This record gives sequence, structure tokens and C-alpha cells, in this order.
Amino acid sequence: MSYPTKMEANGHIYNINTDYRVALACLRVISDVSITDLERFYACESLLLGYDVLSQDEYILKTKIKEYLMCGREESSDNSEIDMDYFQDEKYIRTSIKQVYHGLDILKLDYLHWYEFNELIEGLTTDSVLERIRELRTYDVSNISDEKEKQRIIKAKEKVALKKPKKELTKSQKESVKKFYELTKINPKRK
Repeated sequence: MSYPTKMEANGHIYNINTDYRVALACLRVISDVSITDLERFYACESLLLGYDVLSQDEYILKTKIKEYLMCGREESSDNSEIDMDYFQDEKYIRTSIKQVYHGLDILKLDYLHWYEFNELIEGLTTDSVLERIRELRTYDVSNISDEKEKQRIIKAKEKVALKKPKKELTKSQKESVKKFYELTKINPKRK
């Protein structure tokens, strides 16, 4: 399979910095509520495409950057619970990739395409650490009749729950983040 390495806008071709670490840096920028939407866009654009982007191409590239970070997938319309976070689950991702892919240590790789990184995550088996944690996070305890077992599962879910930002966002910050995600539809959840 061939992964994207270039973006085109108005006949201009831009090389993409396709290493997964760059895309993760973009996702960090996107979640940074201390900067404006415009600053987020320019940071992602610079990280992925460099500093020589023509201003007349930016409107087109905004959509293409979003598509690239989503690995070319459409945003899911279901309201499924987010069960993974690239940053909070970083050690589980690395451990699971090593577990499933015969000791592959992505930290020792000089390069790994963003799409391939996501394919490695999608290909994790159900017995991998990350997949077991994701399953636990979304497990419905309402069907457990044994109260002891229910409490045990609830405690386990709390232990691996995705943490909310420590700093409570202001109303305008929440609206800004919501608006940005609505515009970009970037959401690191399983497809």
C-alpha cells in the first residue's frame, strides 16, 4: 500500500513530513487551548508542510491536513465513547506494538509513516494490553448482577480511565476547542 507523501493545492505540490511523531505533535497543538484556532492551523501546517506554503493554497490545505491527520477516513457519526488517547496511552501503544509485532520498538525506528503507525494500532490483537484496556474502558457494568464483581470491574475501569485535563477550561476555551474539532473533526478514537 502506498501512503500519501504530498499534498496538492491549486497546482502546487507540497511534501508532507509524514513521520508519526510529526502528526502526534500536530495533535498536541490541536489540543492546546492556550492558542487560537488560527495559531493551531499555522502550527500544523508548518509542522507537516514547512514554511513555504502559499497563502492562496491554505484554504484547500486546511481540509487536506484534516484528512491526512484522520488517515483519510471520514468522521464517524456514531457517538461511541472515546476509548484511546495517543498521549495518555503512549506506553500501552508501544507495549502492545512490541507484544503483537514480535518486539517491534517504534522508538528505535528512525521513521514510521503516520498511516502505518495507525495501522499498527488498528491491527492489535484482542489480547494486547491496549485492546484489553480499551475493552475495559467501554465495558457496560450494568449487566453484572454480582455486586462484588461489579465493584471490582468499576475499580478497574477507574484505574485505566482516560483522564480529563487537569485545568478546567473557561467557557470560551471550551467553545473554541469544540469549534476547532467541529471544523477539523479530528478525534483519536477507534474506527
